[in-house]
Amino acid sequence: MRERMFIAADRRVWFVRPRHEVRRHEAGTHVTLEMMSDRDSRVVSCRREEWEVPAPDFAGLLARSVASGASRNVTPPSGTPVFNPD
Repeated sequence: MRERMFIAADRRVWFVRPRHEVRRHEAGTHVTLEMMSDRDSRVVSCRREEWEVPAPDFAGLLARSVASGASRNVTPPSGTPVFNPD
C-alpha cells in the first residue's frame, strides 16, 4: 500500500497513507487511513476494496473521517462534545 495525494473540492491538497494500526478483528478486511493537509489531520477506516482500487473515492473517505485523536460519540467530562460531525 502506498501514499496517495488528492485535491479536494475546496482546493486543499490531502496526502493519504495507510496506518499500521487496525482493529484486531478487522485486520484482514479493513485498512486505516491517515489523511493529512496543511492544517488538518484526519483518520478513517475503510474496507480494503475501497482503498485498493486505481481511483478511490477520496471525497467519500474524507466525509467519513474523524479528526486524528478524536473518537465518535465520546463526550469529555465537561459534557461538551469536542467533535461534532454535523
